[in-house]
Amino acid sequence: MNTKNNLFTYFFVNICIVIVCLFVSCRNNPPHEQQRAGILEEAPNFRDLGGYASGNGKQTVWKKIFRSQSLAFLNDHDVEKIKELGIKTIIDFRDDDEVQKAPSRLPADVNIIRLPIGLGNNDSTQQVMQQVMSGQLDSLQCIRFMEDANRRFATEFAPQYKAFFAVLLQPESYPVVFHCTAGKDRTGFAAAILLSALGADWDTVMDDYLLTNRYLKPQTLMPQLPKEALPAIRQMWDVQPSYLNAARDEIIKRYGSVDNYLQKELNIGEVEKEQLGKCLLK
Repeated sequence: MNTKNNLFTYFFVNICIVIVCLFVSCRNNPPHEQQRAGILEEAPNFRDLGGYASGNGKQTVWKKIFRSQSLAFLNDHDVEKIKELGIKTIIDFRDDDEVQKAPSRLPADVNIIRLPIGLGNNDSTQQVMQQVMSGQLDSLQCIRFMEDANRRFATEFAPQYKAFFAVLLQPESYPVVFHCTAGKDRTGFAAAILLSALGADWDTVMDDYLLTNRYLKPQTLMPQLPKEALPAIRQMWDVQPSYLNAARDEIIKRYGSVDNYLQKELNIGEVEKEQLGKCLLK
């Protein structure tokens, strides 16, 4: 009898352990996160914007809009995956120099819409990166640079983001991918204002923004990174809440709210939000 009880206890305890492990695993890696990224082998920061709560009882739909890093280095399997996803429209925020150096590798029938966003003078941007790589800029200087860049996304480059929304308001555009080089700054701001327009709260917006730190692998863009520059490079290649918050604070200072900014600068009022919702919420 004791032997039977001991065996029962042994199996019961082990089953409980398995259940707890599965529960913890699901909490650390929610099921929807497993379908959000890992889609393209050579663009790890390519990810689905589906599954986000909109605040009105709905969620963003899956497999309809994606954000990404550069699509220049896709392998054959990745190109086939783009076909499989039925991608119709690519919105590319990279400037002319970036596109010339690393043209996208895509199926022939995809419509590419270019909305170039360069951080001011292209030479000055390259100069900053050279200073980072050589260790001339410290981490604090890099943080300030990234915060200023995000303020400029919201103000100086509002016309490009207005055109971005104009594409998304056309149902025939979908499925859509929007991207830049790393898929974190220009693309990160685009995702933030899109999710805001769809009714997501700021915590949700920030959660999506910070996922770049999990998925982006700088080595896929810059294979040789000098060790002495790593602390500063980390600030440039990671994203921090202060970067996106700098854009939001600038918007609120100038317009009073994100909603006012969407309406006054990007032509996204209630009618347009409803149209976006028809395309991207369920």
